[in-house]
Amino acid sequence: MLGAGVDDRMMQSAKIFCPYCGKPLERRESDGRSRLYCGAEARFIYENPIPAATAIVTGEDGRMLLILRSREPGRGCWALPGGFIEMGESPAEAARRELEEECGVRASDPSLVDIIFQDSRYYGTSLLLIGYSFASYAGTPRPGDDAADLAFFDPAHLPDLAFEAHGRMIERFLERREELRRLWTEEV
Repeated sequence: MLGAGVDDRMMQSAKIFCPYCGKPLERRESDGRSRLYCGAEARFIYENPIPAATAIVTGEDGRMLLILRSREPGRGCWALPGGFIEMGESPAEAARRELEEECGVRASDPSLVDIIFQDSRYYGTSLLLIGYSFASYAGTPRPGDDAADLAFFDPAHLPDLAFEAHGRMIERFLERREELRRLWTEEV
């Protein structure tokens, strides 16, 4: 689901030039798929999903930390803290970094919750959302970076979320919550 105010004009435009040599691209069949091809480079240009990471943090009372997004996509809607994975960082490091940038807290002991595929009209591509839950965090949560506000919510009474994939990630976390708690206890 797209956040409020998403405009199709903001979508990424289709690639028409080779990222290596700058020559025009064409489409060719390969392995039963139509793929971008650079004749000058004599190679296919593969388009892959963009990896993003998200963090699930709960307080001692079991309530879940969400941010109110200050930017598109999803401006004005609630979401899990998260963002794109940068070069040279693992998905868990990206989730930890985004949590610190957006919420001002440092998290520890990440556990993989799930990996969710979703098409994105906003970015004009597909995304792989890699979700982590964290056993604990340090600091006082405060909004920063992409967050206009933040709050802890009872998982049974969450607000409408900016992204469908975040709702599915939360559902998966809730299904696995006890298993993840056992992992955290064993790791200590």
